[in-house]
Amino acid sequence: MILILGTGGFATVLLVRFERRKISVLAGWSDLIWYIRSQIDCYLMPMPEILAGADRALFEACCCAETRPNLVAVYHSSQFYLDRESRRLLCAFVREIGSGYREELLRRCDYYIATLGKLREKRLEELPARIRIAAAVCLGIAAMASILLW
Repeated sequence: MILILGTGGFATVLLVRFERRKISVLAGWSDLIWYIRSQIDCYLMPMPEILAGADRALFEACCCAETRPNLVAVYHSSQFYLDRESRRLLCAFVREIGSGYREELLRRCDYYIATLGKLREKRLEELPARIRIAAAVCLGIAAMASILLW
C-alpha cells in the first residue's frame, strides 16, 4: 500500500516538473528569438552564422542537445514540451525567419517574442491549477488502488 502511494506521489512530482519545463521551454524560445533578433539588427548575418555564434545555453533551454543545431532541429527537439498553439507559432517562425528584408525580419521577431511572452504568461497563470489537478488525479488514483488492493 505504501509503495502504491509512493508511486502516486512520484508521478505527481514528475507531472509538476513537466508542467514547469513546458514554461521554461517557452522562455528559452523567447530568449533564442531575442538573440536572433539582436544579431539581425546589428549584423544582418545569415541564419547558420547566427546560430553558430549562439551560446549553447540558448539551445539547452529549448531542450536541444545537438552541438551545431539549426532552427528545425531545435524546433523538433522541443516539440514534446509545446502545446498545439505554441507548436503552430514556432513552426511558422522557423519557416518564415530565413527570408526577407531586415525590417521585415525584425518585425517578425518582435511579433513572435510578444506572442510567446503572452503564451508564457497564460501558462504561468494556469500553472497552480494544473499542479492541483495533477496532484489530485495521481494521488487519488494511488489511494483508490491501494484501498482496492488492501
